[in-house]
Amino acid sequence: MANKKGANKVLTLDEALNEINKGWGGNAIHRGIGVDDYKRIPFTSPRLNYITHGGLPRGKLIEFYGSEHSGKTTTALDSVANYQILDDAKEVLWVDPEFALDEVWAGKMHVDVDSLFLMQPDTQSAEEIFDNILTLMRTGRFGLVVVDSFGVMQSAKAYDESVADKNYGGIAQALTNFSSKALVLAHKHDCTVIGLNQLRDKMNSTYGGTTTVGGRGWRHDTTVRLEFSKGYSFDDKYNKLSLDAEHPCGNIVNVAMTKNRTCAPNRKNGYYTLRYDIGIDYMHDLIDVCMKYDVIVQKGSWYVLKDTTTGADIKSLQGQYQAAEFLSDENNIEILKMYEDFLDNKIKED
Repeated sequence: MANKKGANKVLTLDEALNEINKGWGGNAIHRGIGVDDYKRIPFTSPRLNYITHGGLPRGKLIEFYGSEHSGKTTTALDSVANYQILDDAKEVLWVDPEFALDEVWAGKMHVDVDSLFLMQPDTQSAEEIFDNILTLMRTGRFGLVVVDSFGVMQSAKAYDESVADKNYGGIAQALTNFSSKALVLAHKHDCTVIGLNQLRDKMNSTYGGTTTVGGRGWRHDTTVRLEFSKGYSFDDKYNKLSLDAEHPCGNIVNVAMTKNRTCAPNRKNGYYTLRYDIGIDYMHDLIDVCMKYDVIVQKGSWYVLKDTTTGADIKSLQGQYQAAEFLSDENNIEILKMYEDFLDNKIKED
């Protein structure tokens, strides 16, 4: 077979690089690693921002997983709310095969529900759902996609089986195919995909244990994986309650970063504070992170607020509740801003 015209032409390195990159439509080959300063979707909780070094990296695949009622959906709603107010935000798609999206709770989490694109598939298989998501991602109009959740999806094969039939493998193949394609589209269109997943008991393991739905392919393609579990409940003064307390005001949401490819792996475990009346407790968590940097110091039951530049004492308040009330007062807005600016810089620097 004859060679194509010019196939044997000797090219310089620059010419070869230009030819390959032109054919691939971008900067596929370049010199050096070129580590990105990732754009991020911040969380409301300063504690979550501390764990993730500023929030979720954009244009990546992310997984939130854990047991039921562990805080996955609430955290995803918080991510949506904070993405929607970014200057360069695009459309947001929420995929809800569980038909479980609570509009009231989403509003409490400050989500602009009216501008949300909602996909609630009825009898569609996992393959069909994933194809529809990819079709929308290809438009380049979407900057955030949330799938809540993988656990209820069924493969096309499962829809054709009776209830008595055993379906091994579940949606693993469909999810693997989806993740490999979504990975490219996410990068191309700066579209973050957050997939919510459940922990399930391992069926064929001698030693028991748990795993997530959908096999290994999706896990390998994700950039960040956060595991959620429900922590202790508390009352209106943040006092820890027993497990059988009838009227808790909120609970701690434990978060473990089990995979992270965009920042230093030095903050693997943490939590945030969830109140049922207001959502994520920003002020409570801000104080916690300020204490890590010793700009707020606890001495017994007293909380000492310090100047972030000079280290001088500003105010002593008894109890974290009182400290939060002080910083929430509009008369102390400059002190609050001092701490916010300090944390914005420190969290990204460290």
